[in-house]
Amino acid sequence: MVSLIWINFACSFGILMRILTIILLTWFIARIAPGQEAIDDRCPYKGEQIPSNRLNKIVDDFTITTTDGVTRNLYNTLDSGKTVFIDLFYTTCTWCQYYSPVIEEIYQNTGAGQGDIEFWGISNNLFDPDSVIDQYKLTHNITNPCAGPQGGGTTAHTIVIAGQNFQGWPTYCVICPNRYMYFDACYPPTLTCFGPYFEICATTVGLDETYPQVQTGDIAISPNPAAENIALKIFCNNPGQVSVVLVNLLGTQVFSSKYFLIPGYHDLTIPLGNIPGGTYFMMVERPGQRLYTQKVMILK
Repeated sequence: MVSLIWINFACSFGILMRILTIILLTWFIARIAPGQEAIDDRCPYKGEQIPSNRLNKIVDDFTITTTDGVTRNLYNTLDSGKTVFIDLFYTTCTWCQYYSPVIEEIYQNTGAGQGDIEFWGISNNLFDPDSVIDQYKLTHNITNPCAGPQGGGTTAHTIVIAGQNFQGWPTYCVICPNRYMYFDACYPPTLTCFGPYFEICATTVGLDETYPQVQTGDIAISPNPAAENIALKIFCNNPGQVSVVLVNLLGTQVFSSKYFLIPGYHDLTIPLGNIPGGTYFMMVERPGQRLYTQKVMILK
Protein backbone atom coordinates (compact mmCIF):
# COMPACT_ATOMS: atom_id res chain seq x y z
CA MET A 1 0.00 0.00 0.00
CA VAL A 2 2.78 2.36 0.93
CA SER A 3 4.62 1.51 -2.27
CA LEU A 4 1.51 2.28 -4.33
CA ILE A 5 1.09 5.68 -2.64
CA TRP A 6 4.76 6.43 -3.24
CA ILE A 7 4.47 5.48 -6.90
CA ASN A 8 1.41 7.71 -7.34
CA PHE A 9 3.22 10.59 -5.62
CA ALA A 10 6.30 10.11 -7.78
CA CYS A 11 4.20 10.08 -10.94
CA SER A 12 2.30 13.20 -9.88
CA PHE A 13 5.52 14.96 -8.97
CA GLY A 14 7.05 14.03 -12.33
CA ILE A 15 4.04 15.39 -14.20
CA LEU A 16 4.17 18.60 -12.16
CA MET A 17 7.87 19.04 -12.92
CA ARG A 18 7.25 18.55 -16.64
CA ILE A 19 4.49 21.17 -16.56
CA LEU A 20 6.75 23.63 -14.73
CA THR A 21 9.54 22.94 -17.21
CA ILE A 22 7.25 23.67 -20.16
CA ILE A 23 6.05 26.90 -18.52
CA LEU A 24 9.59 28.07 -17.79
CA LEU A 25 10.80 27.15 -21.27
CA THR A 26 7.90 29.02 -22.87
CA TRP A 27 8.65 32.09 -20.73
CA PHE A 28 12.35 31.95 -21.62
CA ILE A 29 11.69 31.69 -25.36
CA ALA A 30 9.24 34.59 -25.16
CA ARG A 31 11.91 36.68 -23.46
CA ILE A 32 14.65 36.11 -26.04
CA ALA A 33 12.76 35.56 -29.30
CA PRO A 34 11.80 38.54 -31.53
CA GLY A 35 8.12 39.39 -31.28
CA GLN A 36 5.66 38.53 -34.02
CA GLU A 37 3.35 41.52 -33.55
CA ALA A 38 2.66 43.94 -36.39
CA ILE A 39 5.53 46.37 -36.02
CA ASP A 40 4.15 49.21 -38.19
CA ASP A 41 1.38 50.24 -35.80
CA ARG A 42 3.60 52.33 -33.51
CA CYS A 43 5.39 54.13 -36.30
CA PRO A 44 4.20 57.50 -37.63
CA TYR A 45 3.74 57.85 -41.34
CA LYS A 46 3.88 60.95 -43.52
CA GLY A 47 1.13 63.32 -42.46
CA GLU A 48 0.53 61.72 -39.06
CA GLN A 49 1.34 63.71 -35.95
CA ILE A 50 4.46 62.67 -34.11
CA PRO A 51 3.52 60.88 -30.86
CA SER A 52 3.67 63.28 -27.92
CA ASN A 53 4.05 60.80 -25.06
CA ARG A 54 7.82 61.12 -24.96
CA LEU A 55 9.98 63.68 -23.21
CA ASN A 56 11.42 65.39 -26.28
CA LYS A 57 13.83 68.15 -25.32
CA ILE A 58 16.99 70.09 -26.09
CA VAL A 59 19.82 67.61 -25.59
CA ASP A 60 23.13 68.49 -23.93
CA ASP A 61 26.38 68.39 -25.86
CA PHE A 62 28.74 65.40 -25.89
CA THR A 63 31.77 64.13 -27.78
CA ILE A 64 32.54 60.58 -28.87
CA THR A 65 35.46 58.94 -30.61
CA THR A 66 34.22 56.15 -32.82
CA THR A 67 36.07 52.88 -33.37
CA ASP A 68 37.51 54.24 -36.63
CA GLY A 69 39.42 56.82 -34.57
CA VAL A 70 37.31 59.82 -35.61
CA THR A 71 36.21 62.28 -32.90
CA ARG A 72 32.68 63.59 -33.33
CA ASN A 73 31.10 66.43 -31.36
CA LEU A 74 27.30 66.62 -31.28
CA TYR A 75 26.86 70.41 -31.31
CA ASN A 76 29.49 70.93 -34.01
CA THR A 77 27.72 68.38 -36.19
CA LEU A 78 24.29 69.90 -35.58
CA ASP A 79 25.58 73.43 -36.16
CA SER A 80 26.78 72.32 -39.59
CA GLY A 81 23.12 71.71 -40.46
CA LYS A 82 23.09 67.94 -40.02
CA THR A 83 20.62 65.70 -38.22
CA VAL A 84 22.09 63.03 -35.91
CA PHE A 85 20.48 59.61 -35.54
CA ILE A 86 21.46 57.86 -32.30
CA ASP A 87 21.34 54.07 -31.91
CA LEU A 88 21.78 53.05 -28.25
CA PHE A 89 22.92 49.42 -28.33
CA TYR A 90 25.28 46.83 -26.93
CA THR A 91 26.89 43.99 -28.85
CA THR A 92 25.23 41.00 -27.14
CA CYS A 93 21.74 42.53 -27.20
CA THR A 94 19.44 40.17 -29.15
CA TRP A 95 17.05 42.93 -30.19
CA CYS A 96 19.93 45.15 -31.33
CA GLN A 97 21.16 42.36 -33.58
CA TYR A 98 17.67 41.57 -34.84
CA TYR A 99 16.89 45.13 -35.97
CA SER A 100 20.40 46.02 -37.20
CA PRO A 101 19.56 45.20 -40.86
CA VAL A 102 16.67 47.70 -40.75
CA ILE A 103 18.89 50.45 -39.33
CA GLU A 104 21.65 49.66 -41.82
CA GLU A 105 19.23 49.95 -44.75
CA ILE A 106 17.92 53.28 -43.47
CA TYR A 107 21.53 54.43 -43.10
CA GLN A 108 22.29 53.52 -46.70
CA ASN A 109 19.05 55.05 -47.97
CA THR A 110 19.86 58.39 -46.33
CA GLY A 111 23.33 58.71 -47.83
CA ALA A 112 25.47 56.56 -45.52
CA GLY A 113 26.59 59.61 -43.54
CA GLN A 114 27.52 61.64 -46.61
CA GLY A 115 24.30 63.65 -46.69
CA ASP A 116 22.42 65.67 -44.08
CA ILE A 117 21.92 62.78 -41.64
CA GLU A 118 24.61 61.08 -39.57
CA PHE A 119 24.10 57.77 -37.74
CA TRP A 120 26.01 57.17 -34.50
CA GLY A 121 25.88 53.89 -32.58
CA ILE A 122 26.60 54.32 -28.87
CA SER A 123 27.30 51.53 -26.37
CA ASN A 124 27.83 52.05 -22.64
CA ASN A 125 28.57 48.39 -21.96
CA LEU A 126 31.92 47.90 -20.23
CA PHE A 127 32.30 44.60 -22.12
CA ASP A 128 32.22 46.46 -25.46
CA PRO A 129 35.78 47.64 -26.17
CA ASP A 130 36.45 48.95 -29.64
CA SER A 131 37.68 45.57 -30.89
CA VAL A 132 34.44 43.84 -29.81
CA ILE A 133 32.31 46.56 -31.44
CA ASP A 134 34.24 46.27 -34.69
CA GLN A 135 33.66 42.50 -34.69
CA TYR A 136 29.96 43.08 -33.96
CA LYS A 137 29.73 45.47 -36.91
CA LEU A 138 31.49 42.98 -39.17
CA THR A 139 29.27 40.07 -38.08
CA HIS A 140 26.02 41.97 -38.57
CA ASN A 141 27.03 44.04 -41.64
CA ILE A 142 26.81 47.37 -39.79
CA THR A 143 28.68 50.25 -41.45
CA ASN A 144 27.66 53.38 -39.52
CA PRO A 145 30.18 54.77 -36.98
CA CYS A 146 29.93 53.38 -33.45
CA ALA A 147 31.52 54.29 -30.12
CA GLY A 148 31.86 52.33 -26.89
CA PRO A 149 33.18 53.15 -23.42
CA GLN A 150 36.70 53.65 -24.81
CA GLY A 151 35.36 56.44 -27.01
CA GLY A 152 33.12 58.21 -24.51
CA GLY A 153 30.06 56.04 -25.07
CA THR A 154 29.22 55.81 -21.36
CA THR A 155 29.03 59.58 -20.91
CA ALA A 156 27.15 60.06 -24.19
CA HIS A 157 24.63 57.37 -23.25
CA THR A 158 24.02 59.03 -19.87
CA ILE A 159 23.42 62.42 -21.53
CA VAL A 160 21.01 61.03 -24.12
CA ILE A 161 18.79 59.14 -21.64
CA ALA A 162 18.90 61.82 -18.88
CA GLY A 163 15.35 62.50 -17.67
CA GLN A 164 13.84 60.06 -20.16
CA ASN A 165 11.67 56.98 -19.72
CA PHE A 166 14.40 54.66 -20.95
CA GLN A 167 12.92 51.25 -21.85
CA GLY A 168 16.12 49.42 -22.75
CA TRP A 169 18.20 48.53 -25.79
CA PRO A 170 18.02 49.31 -28.61
CA THR A 171 16.62 52.81 -28.34
CA TYR A 172 16.64 55.12 -31.37
CA CYS A 173 16.72 58.92 -31.13
CA VAL A 174 16.67 61.67 -33.75
CA ILE A 175 18.38 64.99 -32.94
CA CYS A 176 17.60 67.98 -35.17
CA PRO A 177 20.05 70.77 -36.07
CA ASN A 178 18.30 73.03 -33.53
CA ARG A 179 19.42 70.49 -30.84
CA TYR A 180 15.88 69.25 -30.23
CA MET A 181 15.84 65.49 -29.60
CA TYR A 182 13.04 63.04 -30.33
CA PHE A 183 13.73 60.30 -27.79
CA ASP A 184 12.70 56.70 -28.54
CA ALA A 185 11.43 58.00 -31.86
CA CYS A 186 10.35 54.69 -33.36
CA TYR A 187 10.25 51.19 -31.91
CA PRO A 188 10.16 48.62 -33.31
CA PRO A 189 11.84 50.30 -36.31
CA THR A 190 10.71 50.07 -39.92
CA LEU A 191 12.23 51.43 -43.10
CA THR A 192 9.81 54.38 -43.20
CA CYS A 193 8.96 55.24 -39.60
CA PHE A 194 11.81 57.73 -39.07
CA GLY A 195 10.97 59.69 -42.22
CA PRO A 196 8.65 62.24 -40.55
CA TYR A 197 11.30 63.03 -37.94
CA PHE A 198 13.96 63.55 -40.63
CA GLU A 199 11.56 65.85 -42.51
CA ILE A 200 10.88 67.92 -39.39
CA CYS A 201 14.61 68.22 -38.69
CA ALA A 202 15.22 69.41 -42.26
CA THR A 203 12.82 72.32 -41.70
CA THR A 204 14.70 73.52 -38.61
CA VAL A 205 17.98 74.23 -40.39
CA GLY A 206 18.80 77.92 -40.00
CA LEU A 207 15.36 78.75 -38.64
CA ASP A 208 16.73 81.25 -36.15
CA GLU A 209 18.76 83.02 -38.84
CA THR A 210 16.19 83.07 -41.63
CA TYR A 211 15.20 86.67 -40.94
CA PRO A 212 17.39 89.65 -40.00
CA GLN A 213 17.25 90.59 -36.35
CA VAL A 214 16.61 94.08 -34.98
CA GLN A 215 19.21 95.76 -32.83
CA THR A 216 19.70 94.36 -29.34
CA GLY A 217 17.36 96.10 -26.92
CA ASP A 218 14.60 96.84 -29.45
CA ILE A 219 12.86 93.51 -28.69
CA ALA A 220 13.48 91.29 -25.67
CA ILE A 221 11.66 88.41 -23.97
CA SER A 222 11.80 86.98 -20.47
CA PRO A 223 11.88 84.54 -18.87
CA ASN A 224 13.17 81.81 -21.15
CA PRO A 225 12.39 79.02 -20.31
CA ALA A 226 8.93 80.16 -19.20
CA ALA A 227 5.95 78.50 -17.55
CA GLU A 228 2.87 80.74 -17.23
CA ASN A 229 3.66 83.90 -19.22
CA ILE A 230 6.31 85.48 -21.42
CA ALA A 231 7.04 89.17 -20.99
CA LEU A 232 7.76 90.78 -24.37
CA LYS A 233 9.38 94.23 -24.44
CA ILE A 234 9.25 96.11 -27.76
CA PHE A 235 10.56 99.52 -28.74
CA CYS A 236 8.76 101.08 -31.74
CA ASN A 237 10.07 103.95 -33.83
CA ASN A 238 6.91 104.25 -35.90
CA PRO A 239 3.26 103.60 -35.05
CA GLY A 240 1.62 100.55 -36.56
CA GLN A 241 0.31 97.02 -36.14
CA VAL A 242 2.56 94.29 -34.73
CA SER A 243 1.73 90.57 -34.66
CA VAL A 244 3.15 88.13 -32.13
CA VAL A 245 3.07 84.49 -33.26
CA LEU A 246 4.17 81.31 -31.47
CA VAL A 247 4.69 78.08 -33.48
CA ASN A 248 5.80 74.61 -32.44
CA LEU A 249 8.52 72.55 -34.12
CA LEU A 250 5.98 71.11 -36.54
CA GLY A 251 5.22 74.62 -37.75
CA THR A 252 1.76 74.63 -36.16
CA GLN A 253 0.63 77.99 -34.80
CA VAL A 254 -0.30 77.77 -31.12
CA PHE A 255 -0.66 81.49 -30.34
CA SER A 256 -1.27 84.65 -32.36
CA SER A 257 -2.22 88.16 -31.34
CA LYS A 258 -2.15 91.61 -32.96
CA TYR A 259 -1.25 94.88 -31.26
CA PHE A 260 -1.33 98.50 -32.46
CA LEU A 261 1.69 100.28 -30.98
CA ILE A 262 2.67 103.92 -30.85
CA PRO A 263 6.34 105.03 -30.74
CA GLY A 264 8.09 104.14 -27.50
CA TYR A 265 8.57 101.12 -25.23
CA HIS A 266 5.76 98.61 -24.74
CA ASP A 267 5.46 95.67 -22.33
CA LEU A 268 3.30 92.85 -23.65
CA THR A 269 2.32 89.68 -21.79
CA ILE A 270 1.99 86.45 -23.75
CA PRO A 271 -0.15 83.90 -21.83
CA LEU A 272 1.06 80.29 -21.93
CA GLY A 273 -1.56 78.60 -19.77
CA ASN A 274 -3.10 76.48 -22.54
CA ILE A 275 0.13 75.73 -24.41
CA PRO A 276 1.83 72.35 -23.71
CA GLY A 277 5.41 72.26 -22.55
CA GLY A 278 8.05 72.01 -25.26
CA THR A 279 10.20 74.05 -27.64
CA TYR A 280 8.64 76.80 -29.76
CA PHE A 281 9.60 79.75 -31.94
CA MET A 282 8.26 83.22 -31.17
CA MET A 283 8.05 85.63 -34.08
CA VAL A 284 7.27 89.34 -34.07
CA GLU A 285 6.04 90.70 -37.39
CA ARG A 286 4.82 93.80 -39.11
CA PRO A 287 2.73 93.43 -42.26
CA GLY A 288 5.11 91.93 -44.84
CA GLN A 289 8.14 92.06 -42.51
CA ARG A 290 9.58 89.66 -39.94
CA LEU A 291 11.20 91.69 -37.15
CA TYR A 292 12.28 89.05 -34.67
CA THR A 293 12.56 85.27 -34.25
CA GLN A 294 13.51 83.62 -30.97
CA LYS A 295 13.49 80.04 -29.75
CA VAL A 296 11.62 79.69 -26.44
CA MET A 297 11.08 76.77 -24.11
CA ILE A 298 7.88 76.27 -22.16
CA LEU A 299 8.06 74.20 -18.99
CA LYS A 300 4.94 72.52 -17.59
